[in-house]
Order: sequence, then structure tokens, then C-alpha cells
Amino acid sequence: MSEENNQQQIISSSFFEDTERLEKTRMYDFISALNALLKALRLYSNASNEAVTVGSDKFSDAMKMLFLSENVITLVYNGNDYLINDKRVKRKRRGPSFDELESFFLDLQIASISIPRLCVAGDIVNFAIHGQNIIKSKMAADNVFPALEKWIKDNKSLISLTQRDSSGGEVSYTILEKAQLARLTYRNMIADQLLFRSKIEKRQAMPIKKAMRNIQTAIDMICDGSEDSQETHFLVLSSINSFDNQLISTHMTNTAILSVAAGVQLGIDRALLTRIGMAAYFHDIALPVDSKGEVIEHGSEGFAVLSRLNSLNFAMMEAAITAGLHHTTYTFDCQPIPPEKPIMSTPLGELIKVCDFYDIATRWWPARNNLPMRRTQAIEELFRLCMQKCFAPVAVKALFSALGIFPPGTIVKIPAIGRLGCSIDVFKNTGRKGKVAILDNHMGFEEIQSFYPYELAETPKNLHFRLPPKTMKAILDAIAPMASNIPDPMKKTKEI
Repeated sequence: MSEENNQQQIISSSFFEDTERLEKTRMYDFISALNALLKALRLYSNASNEAVTVGSDKFSDAMKMLFLSENVITLVYNGNDYLINDKRVKRKRRGPSFDELESFFLDLQIASISIPRLCVAGDIVNFAIHGQNIIKSKMAADNVFPALEKWIKDNKSLISLTQRDSSGGEVSYTILEKAQLARLTYRNMIADQLLFRSKIEKRQAMPIKKAMRNIQTAIDMICDGSEDSQETHFLVLSSINSFDNQLISTHMTNTAILSVAAGVQLGIDRALLTRIGMAAYFHDIALPVDSKGEVIEHGSEGFAVLSRLNSLNFAMMEAAITAGLHHTTYTFDCQPIPPEKPIMSTPLGELIKVCDFYDIATRWWPARNNLPMRRTQAIEELFRLCMQKCFAPVAVKALFSALGIFPPGTIVKIPAIGRLGCSIDVFKNTGRKGKVAILDNHMGFEEIQSFYPYELAETPKNLHFRLPPKTMKAILDAIAPMASNIPDPMKKTKEI
């Protein structure tokens, strides 16, 4: 009987995994078909056009497939992700973008669209045509959503909408600019660590999905190849020494961002990037929340903490292994432990080890007795330790490729003007300028200028500078409007 029960459990597990995979595919196909339909309507504005007809038929098929398991489809765009009935729909890294659908939501100030089972594709086409006409009419921002609601009421449409927050009379209506979202994501990643620790201490189920959403949002922003990509902004954020005295939470968040950025340089698949980010996000979960950087042996304890969770998946198993093995070749105070032969935790764990070393080596821990390494020095040290078989060379090269010659947060000399500056860009090659925040004689922020790498120099080895938190905030406030090309949003939104 026990063998039969085990076989039934295996079949049941496989059935639910296949069902969930099929549901995600249907959701992706639904959004993809709707995006294509909207694009065809924008180009031709005629329901009888052949391209529109083909798009309508494909959307109808996708909608019918989704209605096999749903009575109502509620589509939400939160400024970064699409959700169907509260389930996040992953974008394919090499797949088409959903820019058309994104513009439709933003231009019409829509927060969510609910479509009941009784709706047919023709209802969606007519709704989309009217929405496109409103966009083309360029009416005042505050009249957009009421006009859309009036059409729905007049035509007795079964579709229902919810509106985003009021536009405040702005002509170019948006909800959150990418620069704001980057800082909000970073803040949430740190703040949520306290929730995860609380759940673990109380032996309650930890909200792993919430942690995954944090990591996946960070991956989205780092992998975004658009002109206003926030990859560099994220790397500047990860150079922050401490967030509201949450030293360990800040360290784990920084390590997660650095690990994902390094993984992107290696062309790692998105699913594995999530595992890397999650593993880095929890690698020091066994350290006390009030730790000041004391030298503590915490590897085996970290593995025990995470392996006891009742909701382990591949990402959390990777986190448990990393938590247990990441200090096998170096100590928490960055002293090497050269093995006789290379020691591999896991291929993904090797990336995290390198990023963990880099962050703890460059941080001003209250409990440390010596000065932290400069960021360029930490990279050099990582390459030196490769020769002692402490780290995998490919992992060190990936981090170096992600951070560049003068990693974000590096204090540099600018000989041409005789001033110090803080690197806020990734200097990957000598033929492109990068941004540097100019500092005054009191380490305060003045302005941002662009320089070629050969115009910058490292500070003398006998001098070590610490960037004041007030200066870091001023730099971040200056970066945000530059990244999004809009008036400074920080005047309205409280950030880091």
C-alpha cells in the first residue's frame, strides 16, 4: 500500500506541475495576443482589416483557452509587471515586448481590466478601437478615463475598469517612473528581510513568493535593455553602506543585486537568475538582525535554518546550500582559506561567493578593526584569490564585467579639475564616457559630469574616503531625473 500511495503522490505532484505550467502558458498567450491586436488596431483602425481580423481570431482563441479555467479574467499592469487574476505573467527574455499594451494602460489611466466569460472577442475589439481613438484625440488627461467609462456605460459593455491614481492635471500621465521603481524595489528588498526573519523565528511559513517577486522585479530592471534602463542605478544603490542601520539586510540585498548583474553578464537563463538572486537574498539569514559585522561562523546554521522551511523549492534549496557553503574558502573578515584543490559549492553559488566577498570587503562594518578595501582593490583581491583556488575565475570575471573599471560607488580623482568624484556608472570600455558625481572639499555633492575612463585615476593607497549618507542621497536624487528625463519625482515621493 505504501508503494501505491507514493506512486499516487508522484502522479498527483506531476499533474499539478503540468497544470500550473499550462496555465502560465495560456496567460502569456492571452497577453501576447492582446498586445498584437492593439498594435494592429493602432496601425489600421478598422475592424474589417485583414491584419485586425487575424489578430482578433488569435485573441479569441487565447481568451477561450483561458476561460476554460477562469470565469473572469482580471488583467492588471502595475507599472512593471502584468498580472492575470493576481498571478504574475513572466515576460520571456528573448520574446516580444508588450509595449503596445503598456502604452494602452498608461495612456488611458487604466489600473485593471475585468472581462467576464460572457464577453466575446468583438467586444474587446470595439473597446480597444474606442480606446485608441481617445488616445489619438489627445484630450486633457483628466477627461481620458471618464470618456472611456462613458463609452462602456453607453454601449452596455460587460467589461469593467478601475482607474489609476489621479493624474493631478499632468499632461504626460504616469504612475511610477523607472527610477522611482528602482529605489522602491531596493527599499522593499531590505525592509522585507525583517518579515522573513520574523516568520522563521516564529517557525511560521515564510512568504517565499513575496521574496521571489522582489528578486524578479530586480531582474526585470537589470535585464531591461531600453534607453532608460535602471541597471546602473541598481548598482549604485547596491553600493550603499547601510540602510537605516539594517546592516545584514542591506548586505544580503546588495549581494543579491550584484549576483544577478554578474549572472546577466554570463548570459544565464532567467529561471537560474531567480535562483541566484534568491540564494544571495538569504545567504546570511542565520546572522543576528542586529549584527554589526562581527566575525561569526554561521554557514552550517544557515543551512539548517533554510532547510527546515516547509516550502522548499529549487530556489530555496540553492539558498540553503549557499548559506551552508559560501564561507568555505574565505572568512567573514575576508581572510582567505586556500584549499588544496578547488572547492565548488554549486556553479550558481560560486557567483554568490564572489559577490558576498566584494560587498563585505568594501563595507564600513562597525565591528571591523581595519579599513575596508577600496572597490577597485576588492576586484584585484578577488583575482589574486583565484590563483589560490578560493574563487572560480569565471565568477570573478563576471562580476568585473558587471561593475567595470571603476565600480559604482568608487571614489576617484579627476586630475583635470583637481577634484574628487564618485563613480555612478559602469565604465566598461575606454571609448565611452561614464557619469561621475563631483564632490566638494567636504565630501558633499555638487553636480554630475561625464568623463572618459582615462580622465580618472584611483585615489592614493594611503588615503581612504567614506561617502557620507547625506551625499549618497543627494547623488541618488540627482540620478533619478537624469535616468527618466522627467522633472525630479523625489519632490513628491519620499525615498531612501
